[in-house]
Amino acid sequence: MSSLDNITSEAIQCLAFIDCMSRRNDYSVWPTLWVGTSLGSILVISIKLPVAGDARKSEPVLVSPSGTIFRLKGSILAMSFLDCNGILIPGSNEPWKDESREQKAKTPTKSLSAGQSPTQSVDSGNTDRQFAVLVSEKQSRVVALPSQTCIYKQQLCESAFVVKANVTTIKDAVCLVCYMSNGHLTIYSLPSLKLLIDVDFVPLSDLR
Repeated sequence: MSSLDNITSEAIQCLAFIDCMSRRNDYSVWPTLWVGTSLGSILVISIKLPVAGDARKSEPVLVSPSGTIFRLKGSILAMSFLDCNGILIPGSNEPWKDESREQKAKTPTKSLSAGQSPTQSVDSGNTDRQFAVLVSEKQSRVVALPSQTCIYKQQLCESAFVVKANVTTIKDAVCLVCYMSNGHLTIYSLPSLKLLIDVDFVPLSDLR
């Protein structure tokens, strides 16, 4: 059953804006929106932005499905991205500014995505250049881009479920940190998803 068939019961759980290789075996970097749902689907949407300048104000933003869909067991909790060296890639965003109030000192802001449709292309060498870290209530997967091959996967829990998951940096290493409903805190290495720490904290029932 597809996500469209469950539209009355499926909800968006998390969003991620990122410049990535969203299409299979295509090494062009596109501005994208990754949408994680309550039924475990992750849909990748391509975004075409007008070039910076006057065109950015007058031309529309074009949004279309990329055709890329991933599915995990349980509600999607987090989506993060690493480069080929395992370094965390920050999300693509730019703060909005009222230009009418900033005419005196008009300094161009750095745009991470404007005008890319796509304008960046990575020298492939037939190798993957990015990793997508996808986390649900039950499992986590690391998918290589642009081949879209699942290179690592981990069952995070059996009887319990993940309450909160976050990809963060600990002592210069990128890790996946999970808080379980049974009170356990677990930390996994990235991108290999090897369990590093599993300690008791406070069960979810005691926090309510």
